[in-house]
Amino acid sequence: MEEYDDLSAGPTEDGTLDLSHNTWSVFPDELSQFSTTLLHLDMKNNRLTQIPGCISCLALLQSLDFSLNQIDYIDKGIGKCIRLRSLNVSRNRLSSLPSQLSKYIMLEKIIADQNCFTSLPETLIDLIAISIIDVRDNQLSSLPLGLCRVPTLKSILCEGNNLTVAPENMRNDTKMLFHCLEMQLKFKEGIAAKSNQRDELQANANELREKLNNTTNCIRELEKDIAALVWERPDEYIRRKERFVELVKKLSDKIVFYWRLAKNIVLKWWNDRKTHPETEY
Repeated sequence: MEEYDDLSAGPTEDGTLDLSHNTWSVFPDELSQFSTTLLHLDMKNNRLTQIPGCISCLALLQSLDFSLNQIDYIDKGIGKCIRLRSLNVSRNRLSSLPSQLSKYIMLEKIIADQNCFTSLPETLIDLIAISIIDVRDNQLSSLPLGLCRVPTLKSILCEGNNLTVAPENMRNDTKMLFHCLEMQLKFKEGIAAKSNQRDELQANANELREKLNNTTNCIRELEKDIAALVWERPDEYIRRKERFVELVKKLSDKIVFYWRLAKNIVLKWWNDRKTHPETEY
């Protein structure tokens, strides 16, 4: 078959292998034999549905062109191609880009227009060499706000999306788009700072409340100890003893009084009986 003839020929002297405009429906495993010579792989306009993990063996790749296919999945193994400078997945069926793209310290260009993206990975802000990002005609409602602070990024093409981060008339102007992203990023950072401050104040309040509870408990224990110690003070002991002696004396006096009263009554009765023996009581 013609496509296998192109494959068997191998890369050209500059490391380019052109397998475009064929009928490839599966990524060819045979590419692994070119792991030390293949630098530029062109597989646009085929019938591929995914980029499998075996692409990880092509670690020297500098450019990949998978545009005009039917790709809806990219394996995380693509993160091993850390020398990649250009990635073209335009006109496919992708709903997301792999977060492993952040490992591409040399990546300068991402062409991903006309897919089905609803969001982009936040890790794009870690690309230290990125210059162009093309995500036109997708289903994006937002962009990673931190892209506005990537110093090497010169252009974001994002027309044809439902972005809420910038008015439609500003989306085709990278400077204005960056300004919108920067304003929203500052607002988000301000909210995050206030939220952190609130959380910190809440934590401090909880800590103070716990300390207050502990202090209250300590005060209660001290009050108990003080009450116990009061009984052991000499003056308190003497005062209570004097009061006790006073009460005992009063009680003794009453007992003596009633005893004498009873004695007098009995004696009177006895004397009356002796004086008038026949008198009946």
